[in-house]
Amino acid sequence: MSLYKIFFLCILQHLFVIEVLSSWHQEITLSTGIGTFIGNIDTVTFDGDSKHVQRYLGIPYAKPPVGERRFARPEPFGTFSDVYNATFHRPHCIQVIPPFYKHLEDMVKSEDCLYLNIYVPGNTTSKNNSLAVMLYIYGGSFAIGGADIYSGDILSAFNDVIVVTINYRLNVFGFLSNGTKSSGNYGLWDMRMAIQWVHDHINEFGGDPTRVTLFGNSAGGAAAMYQAIYPQNKGLFQRIVAQSGTVLSFWAFQKNPTEVFASYIKDTNCDLSDYDQIIVCLRSKSVKQLQTDSWSFLPSVDRDFLHKDPSSILFDDSFEGKSAQKFFAEIDVIIGVAGSDGAVNVPIWEEELKEKQIDIKTGVPRSYFENVKVPEIITTVFGKTSPMLTESVIHQYTDWTRPDDALTTRRNMVDLASDSEFFLPAINSIQKHSDIVMKGRKSTSFFYVFDQKPSFVPYPDWLEGATHTMEVAYVFGLHESLERKLVDDLGGVDPFKVTQDDIKLSAQMMTLWSNFAKSGDPSSPVTATSFEWPQYNTNEQKYLNIVVKMTSQSVKHHLAATRIAFWQELAPVLQRCNTEQITSNAPYSSVHFTTSVSVILYLWKLFF
Repeated sequence: MSLYKIFFLCILQHLFVIEVLSSWHQEITLSTGIGTFIGNIDTVTFDGDSKHVQRYLGIPYAKPPVGERRFARPEPFGTFSDVYNATFHRPHCIQVIPPFYKHLEDMVKSEDCLYLNIYVPGNTTSKNNSLAVMLYIYGGSFAIGGADIYSGDILSAFNDVIVVTINYRLNVFGFLSNGTKSSGNYGLWDMRMAIQWVHDHINEFGGDPTRVTLFGNSAGGAAAMYQAIYPQNKGLFQRIVAQSGTVLSFWAFQKNPTEVFASYIKDTNCDLSDYDQIIVCLRSKSVKQLQTDSWSFLPSVDRDFLHKDPSSILFDDSFEGKSAQKFFAEIDVIIGVAGSDGAVNVPIWEEELKEKQIDIKTGVPRSYFENVKVPEIITTVFGKTSPMLTESVIHQYTDWTRPDDALTTRRNMVDLASDSEFFLPAINSIQKHSDIVMKGRKSTSFFYVFDQKPSFVPYPDWLEGATHTMEVAYVFGLHESLERKLVDDLGGVDPFKVTQDDIKLSAQMMTLWSNFAKSGDPSSPVTATSFEWPQYNTNEQKYLNIVVKMTSQSVKHHLAATRIAFWQELAPVLQRCNTEQITSNAPYSSVHFTTSVSVILYLWKLFF
């Protein structure tokens, strides 16, 4: 064959490839009441099948929070005077990346970050579609993360829902507060504005504004629930899925914003007498001057979004509490955990033990558990260490058939972290919702435990079951956008690969989640399992144990019942006893009598 023929064939082949690619990446123009958007149509593949999806990326829902809008609530973006290019992602919000989150290091970051992404199934958009909408709020301790890591196109295309992902301000930029009214929670207000934008405009993309579900993992789950206890959100969404995070998680709420604020303004040389002057000073600083490695900036009481701490909002009888509880009761809810959520701490434990020349693979010494971890966890949960409570926790989380076994102690340490950081807040939250619903409300309550260890994340190899965030990849169809996160940060296999079991479980979870978004019932309208996922109630406490090859036996009840009863009933009594003992001079006061009776009653219920 001559060189000319080879050259000619190469040109034809090149043109053919371009034509094929262009057919898979067609641009689409959508005219709406607020402007015209250019998106794109692509083809996505799952389990050997391919479907079309439309993407509208990087749409601003608020004005850039810069200059006078830094450390202020977001302002609506408004309308678009020109055709808007929605074919690419915009920057993540400003964040300081810790060493163990490598996948975020190369992401572009900016204060101008309040954008959302919309994924629409099919290759045409119609206002008559009325598709259910799923709005994802990413996790990351309210300090790190970004929307584009969680691509919604597989979930959207294969489950006939619209998926929206949003950015919101993080860390000091999102949650700096001096503890006074209307100060802080800018990240929560960002989320609310994005939710409002979706409510107002998603019908233009074929979405149903009366069927909007918020879902998120970890801090994203807590964020979804924060929105669900803010009564002014009434009508903006109808359901939430809180995955391994609720407002009752101690790590999701800042108790001392005033102290943190005072320390921070000293570090930034803005320690002035007047609050307005302080904010002017902070706005004059560069982003680099304001960044901080501290993760102390979290949602806090601002007497507007949060009138009180979340526990008081959910459990007291104040006007604000009752109003929030009434709204929460109107929302359909799924709350869940990963079976070994507490293993999120393993990298920290590994480093601490390594300094003692101990490999965590060989187990955990009892001395480290008793003298370091138990006091640390109790201090974090309760604010101070109670000797009586400390000893009780050690007793509760010891296998007395082999108390000095290092492998058993390691398992108990994971259980302790799981219970205190995730299980207890999740169960208290779903019980509260279920109790309100049982009083005549019409919403639904579901609970799950995700306990499938992914084939693609073997770390830590000594642990059975699922660690924190492991369900997220399945919910998003094992999308390649999550591969770098799984490989770089979570010990995923490289090159990345999944098994057929992973694919089947992912298909089931996408169906369960999207069913819930459509109807409030994860078992309908599309069949996901051969059995129904029953609602949760405080008496039966049924939940779905999510694993590969689920059967009716996957419906279980009373998760970690003895351990949870310890935290719900005995631990508060012991902590209260320690606190009141300090203020009581009587050798045997009524405090001691009341505590003794409480402990006896607890033990009676436990054993009889």
